Amino acid sequence: MRTSSIAVLGIAAYAIFLAATIPARFVAQRLASPGEVEISEARGTLWSGSARATIFAGAAPLAIDRIRWRFQPARLASARLAFAVEASGPGLEADGEVERGFGALGARDVHARADAAAIAALIPLAASWRPEGAVTLAAPGLVWDGRDARGEARLEWRDASLAIAAVRPLGSYRIEARAEGGPARITVATLDGPLRIAGSGTFAPPAALQFAGEARGEGPSAGALEPLLNLIGPRRPDGARTFEWHTPSTPSPPRR
Repeated sequence: MRTSSIAVLGIAAYAIFLAATIPARFVAQRLASPGEVEISEARGTLWSGSARATIFAGAAPLAIDRIRWRFQPARLASARLAFAVEASGPGLEADGEVERGFGALGARDVHARADAAAIAALIPLAASWRPEGAVTLAAPGLVWDGRDARGEARLEWRDASLAIAAVRPLGSYRIEARAEGGPARITVATLDGPLRIAGSGTFAPPAALQFAGEARGEGPSAGALEPLLNLIGPRRPDGARTFEWHTPSTPSPPRR
């Protein structure tokens, strides 16, 4: 047997040993971040376990009642530490696989469903608008090395409603993101409903966003949408409103 093969087997055996013996509470202590993420009731081991989490990132805490994980030893063959993860909480369900390779984080087969009101707690402005509707996320595969992203994801907001809008629902919308080594390309389209929104832009993790689009009202409810459209932007001659969103970029860490 080649020396390299023996080395790989040795590393795999050691990783499996660690996963089977490290207590879940030990890992939870290192994942927690005071004032941002609180992890409690950790049970099991790194191989298979569960915990509760509370995220303090927005207007109100987001409680995740149960997080369960299972180590995926087959991924060691491709030099990756991977876990199948399931999470649930009030108005939130998600599952998928997360992995760590050489210099990159990854996720695959991610599916999530949440009430818009539940996830709005993480965004102060959105929380004040009290959104309603069902939000779903599907991401077949995502990889981020701290600088560049690769992969694709699709987010849909069905039967969207806002407290500041008299029309309910406003419609259903789809956001698609695709990255091939640089900033992700984003497109927004309306699936149905009287509030028509379309636009495109780019997003570079963790928070650099550039987006431009237009919104307009259609059908019998168009007149009732005018107060909301006036908040979005000035009226064009064709009745549409244009808008732009920009967030400052964060310097990327140097490559090692």
